Amino acid sequence: MKRLSILIMALLCLSGIYAQNVKLGYVNTDRILLDSNEAAEISRLFNLDRQNWTNQIREMDTEIQQMERDFEIRRLSISEASKRELQTQIDAKKQEAGRLLEEYFGESGLAEQRYRELIDPLTKKIQDIITQIAEDENYTMILDVSMGVVLFATPSIDLTDQILQELNKNTIKPVEDTEFDSPAFPDPKDPFDDGMKDGFGDGFGSETKPPEFKP
Repeated sequence: MKRLSILIMALLCLSGIYAQNVKLGYVNTDRILLDSNEAAEISRLFNLDRQNWTNQIREMDTEIQQMERDFEIRRLSISEASKRELQTQIDAKKQEAGRLLEEYFGESGLAEQRYRELIDPLTKKIQDIITQIAEDENYTMILDVSMGVVLFATPSIDLTDQILQELNKNTIKPVEDTEFDSPAFPDPKDPFDDGMKDGFGDGFGSETKPPEFKP
């Protein structure tokens, strides 16, 4: 609400002082990212890396479950020393899996780093195109309706298609990978994001949260 109030006050000031010179436009950056050829390619690359990391976590989780099943089967027929040794091995494997999960999908982990590495150049390119259009066509202000602060705007000042046309110029949309359902991005911190949140994702797997590796 504070951001909306500041925006309204700014628009009122602009309309009151420069009523004859104000030129407003708006874009929908969510749709730009969804329909951008480069965003589709970025998503494809990111999902390949993410799937590789997630498969490693899943394989380790399967190994831990097998170790625990074997322990339950043998625990009645082995010595206390052997039990302690097996439990230590299980705990060590859980700790290793937890470390790997954190390394890949934790705060500032490899997935988040890869996501930023791929998306930052595109967001800068989009910003540069918006700035260039604003300068070339003398816009006073261009708003982003995806931020949720624009309550109404006439479609005639929507610049989204114009920006998309410029962004997609000289690019080709990658062939869709049948393993993925959506061209957009999953949560880089969730290895088992099913791709259904906020329209972003890759339709990957049925799990909704990563396994917990606790000793």
